[in-house]
Amino acid sequence: MSGRDGGDVPMPSSRLLAATGQRMKWCGPLILAAMAVGCGVTVKDKGSDVNVSGVSLIYTDWVPPSDSNWDKDSAVIDLSRRDVLRSMAGLGVVTLTGGAGTLLGACTAARSGADVLAADPEIAALVDSIGGVDMHSHAAGAGGRPKPTYDLAERMRTGRMTAVCLEHSSDAPVIRREPDNRIRTVRQPEPGELWRHTQRRLAWFDDLVTEQGFRRALRPGDLEAAHRDRTPTLVQAIEGCQFLEGKLERIAEVYRRGVRHLQLVHFFRSDMGDNQTEPADQGGLTPFGRDAITECNRLGVVIDVAHATMKLVEAAAKASKTPLILSHTAVVEGQPAAFSRRISREHARLVVSTGGVVGVWGNPSTLRSLGDYVDAVARAVDAAGAEHVGLGTDNSGFGATPAVWDDYRDFPVVVRLMRKRFVPDEIRKIAGGNYLRVFNLSVRTS
Repeated sequence: MSGRDGGDVPMPSSRLLAATGQRMKWCGPLILAAMAVGCGVTVKDKGSDVNVSGVSLIYTDWVPPSDSNWDKDSAVIDLSRRDVLRSMAGLGVVTLTGGAGTLLGACTAARSGADVLAADPEIAALVDSIGGVDMHSHAAGAGGRPKPTYDLAERMRTGRMTAVCLEHSSDAPVIRREPDNRIRTVRQPEPGELWRHTQRRLAWFDDLVTEQGFRRALRPGDLEAAHRDRTPTLVQAIEGCQFLEGKLERIAEVYRRGVRHLQLVHFFRSDMGDNQTEPADQGGLTPFGRDAITECNRLGVVIDVAHATMKLVEAAAKASKTPLILSHTAVVEGQPAAFSRRISREHARLVVSTGGVVGVWGNPSTLRSLGDYVDAVARAVDAAGAEHVGLGTDNSGFGATPAVWDDYRDFPVVVRLMRKRFVPDEIRKIAGGNYLRVFNLSVRTS
């Protein structure tokens, strides 16, 4: 789960925008398409432009994400991002400039995952060869809803996604997203409260597995089997070890309930060590945190150092016998701002030094499209190498604003965009193979 973390204010929701000096409403997405076709416009390669009757059209693949109302004296077609994608499949996003103002049209080149699979046999074959894994997700209400909000397994089947590391945040009862969109601790937990919360969420996962036909990945080889059988699979995870409340034996208890992936820290102050979003005053990894790593190694649990300070990660890299996962972040040049959830290249390389994987999130405060998401993946690869980067969307972890990739049915779209930047073997690693490798090295056969 993530709060807004520096960067820009989220862009407005997926709408067609026209800054023409006056407000207008278009009656539907096909109007702009008709305008383009009626004018005889041929959309060229991205970055090229054509001039039609004194109006310049510039092709781009930018698609605004869902968020809040847009003002700025703009004309608005009020559509969701998915509506736009579905309605305008196959067309290019165009920017019209000239005369009274500027028209930004959201006729998008992006297509649904099903469209991509149907239209491009090469991409379809590549998708089928990938054991796709999202290393960090709260999808379908996993973070705290009483019932699943949609059929997650069916969306994964449709998008041919193999597995999701699905989790709840163990400190959720005592943290809140505040008006500035940052997540902060609002009170201290009652004794046993976070453990009871975790037990309730584990029961929720049991019901999800039964109701939607999921498998759980529990042992080495389970993710390969899930890919082979095309069976949606959960790597059950917990975000933050605050549920331990000083009791190391609870790691074994959640292990028996199917948990195979533990993130050491989250937002609420942890006896594991320091997190990125609070003042660091524990020296990085605590002795209890080191003991927890040893117990995870003994049992066979993937260790996730997302949200941890660089100093904690440095100590964890020395303490763990298995590679580390840093499941959801963004890699930046230089040093991130104070209390930022982003990481430096040096921070990423600490994870790499263990043979681990850095996951790229879909943060809507800085990313505006699936193309932007793939660009962020490329930046992480530049820092860490294709063998050490994965997908960690933080699906449903950004509050009311969805992640830029918030629907696993769009996995083929992501793969198609990745194919423009990476060779197939690199895509297989980034989109799932790297996590699969760490999972197999971490978990036990019994």
